[in-house]
Amino acid sequence: MLMFMAALVFQVELAVIAGGLFALYKAKKEDSKYLKWAGWILTIGGIFGILCTTYFSLKYMSQGAFDMAAIAQGLALPV
Repeated sequence: MLMFMAALVFQVELAVIAGGLFALYKAKKEDSKYLKWAGWILTIGGIFGILCTTYFSLKYMSQGAFDMAAIAQGLALPV
């Protein structure tokens, strides 16, 4: 379940980055100051979010948190 949540958050962050890049594109066409700021905030925030999600996902994976959830739910195959 934890791996699914990490993948879901990663996809949402990619959508935020795409939205930020689209806002930057529209801001350039319309010469809008506020849309440009919003685009940069979305893009930079999404990048920091992906870095944070990746770091903690790798940290939890090294601690075995992804394996424990499957074992605790009885979903893991016996070794």
